[in-house]
Amino acid sequence: MDTTTRRTGILIAAALILTVITQIAYMMMLGGPQAADPNVGVTNADVARYFTERWAEIATVWTIELAAFAVIAVAALVAMVRGAPAPAAWAALLFSGVFNVIQVGIGLSMFRPAALAGEALAPVFSVVVGGAFLFYFLAKVLLALAGIGFGLLLFAREKASAKVVGALSILVGLVAAALNILAIPQGMALVFEAGAAGTAAALTTAIAVWLVTRQDA
Repeated sequence: MDTTTRRTGILIAAALILTVITQIAYMMMLGGPQAADPNVGVTNADVARYFTERWAEIATVWTIELAAFAVIAVAALVAMVRGAPAPAAWAALLFSGVFNVIQVGIGLSMFRPAALAGEALAPVFSVVVGGAFLFYFLAKVLLALAGIGFGLLLFAREKASAKVVGALSILVGLVAAALNILAIPQGMALVFEAGAAGTAAALTTAIAVWLVTRQDA
């Protein structure tokens, strides 16, 4: 495997791990709109307040993710062009990056204006969010499939460590793919479960990509 492809693998692994960090940081520090009155639930006013008061932090996290996903997409394309093994896995990784760029782009450009449009246009905000999360789930499915593909390459190697990482990437990828496929027609019902599985798949895929493209001892 040539030096460029090995460096591409390192770059993709680093970008994937960065997205894992940003997703965990987002859930821990930002979370999402909270209901002012738990008995009423989250209202349009709660959503508007969230995107007004926390927008600087939200935009910072999402911009970092946008850049990371763009890097993943371009680097995966480079690996494909250079004839790296498992082209289907690289293609899945490429389109995962593209669809993630779309979903983050929708969030950055549309969430805040739609949330601040007022109660009368609250259904529009729901439609925008639903569209973004469709791409979110689809990107997670493709990332999981990429993890399965790279995991199969590792599992075919003789080293026990490669087989262990390969098996883990395959297992996590299967769970993440299944949950995110189930989440697509259900909207936000499985967002936390599907998102958590997708984040785990990003981590195992990052390790698998790095091992697949690293220089053999």
